[in-house]
Amino acid sequence: MKKRRIYPTALLLFGFIAVATIADLVNPVRTFSEMENRELKTTSRFTMSRLFSGEFQSRYEEVVADQFVGRDEWITLKSMTESALLKTENNGILYGKNGALFGKLTSYNKEQLDKNIGFLGQFASAHDNVTFGIIPSSYTYSLDQLPVGNGQIDQLPIIADIQQTLGDSIEWFDAAGLLAAQDSESLYYNTDHHWRGTTAYLAYTALCEQMGLEPISTDQLTLREVEDFYGSYFSKCKKAGTEPDTLTFYDLPFEVDVTVDGAEKDGWYDPAQLDKRDKYGAFLYGNGGLTILSRQEQPEKPSNLLLIKDSFSNALAPLFTANFDNVYIVDLRSYPAGLTALCEQTDFENIVVLYNFENLESDTNFYRIVQ
Repeated sequence: MKKRRIYPTALLLFGFIAVATIADLVNPVRTFSEMENRELKTTSRFTMSRLFSGEFQSRYEEVVADQFVGRDEWITLKSMTESALLKTENNGILYGKNGALFGKLTSYNKEQLDKNIGFLGQFASAHDNVTFGIIPSSYTYSLDQLPVGNGQIDQLPIIADIQQTLGDSIEWFDAAGLLAAQDSESLYYNTDHHWRGTTAYLAYTALCEQMGLEPISTDQLTLREVEDFYGSYFSKCKKAGTEPDTLTFYDLPFEVDVTVDGAEKDGWYDPAQLDKRDKYGAFLYGNGGLTILSRQEQPEKPSNLLLIKDSFSNALAPLFTANFDNVYIVDLRSYPAGLTALCEQTDFENIVVLYNFENLESDTNFYRIVQ
């Protein structure tokens, strides 16, 4: 009798596995997930060495997980279940008050951070016009919104130590102090790790004043607003009931010529990308290695700015075309050539290095700044 009671459960389980297997076989292969905003695993190359090392099996498990039929729906169901259980975090994202999401950072890579600051010091010793700033993460200015017992590290003392270490070898841009003087609720997106376009403009004006330049006023710019923006934090946690952000940025009052890694582009942002999940990816067409923004009318001796950055500056960089004839934008993660040749070929009036703390402490490509 006990065995007979097991049969229905076993048949139900077998039926589910059979249906899921058949559905997986006929389900079209997806290369990109709009919901998760990432590339999906599609294949696992087979070799005997990969088989015996276990690499093939591990990769194949990732492919199966990424291509599982109804993956988006299962993720949504998991998120709804976790919300019902009153969880305060998921997949490295903390659930803050008022619908805000924050990245979890309870430790950092001090060894890598020290290396990167060392590379920056070497770079600054070869150039006398370098301005450097570190952008703290969003939770720094929203501590009262974090769940109890979150264990987040305090980035501000670490940033202060870096400033002291660099000393007079570099022109320091106090991004942390600038943000601390603002209304914290309007600085960063609720669903994304980036600062808002309006905050990027504040940083631009402060940098201009520090470099002795006249910033372009908001009266001359057009404020663009794009609704239904779900950013990187939401893509990781899928918290049920999360309200979307409004993506904001300032558009230029003049046309600029744009090349990204040598390819010509029509404008400094991609309007088509604004209709997709990863709306922030519209700015500068993502994170190209070398992006050049040029005023269409060039004087005999053009002025040039070099901006070495992560994605935080993608909405900020175009504003500098109001002050320079050419803005060279380098993302070291995508620029394997190194900067020595570029700096030798081009005369830069100013060099700005601007990084978010989390990118600076984890970036293993920063050595390219001195190559």
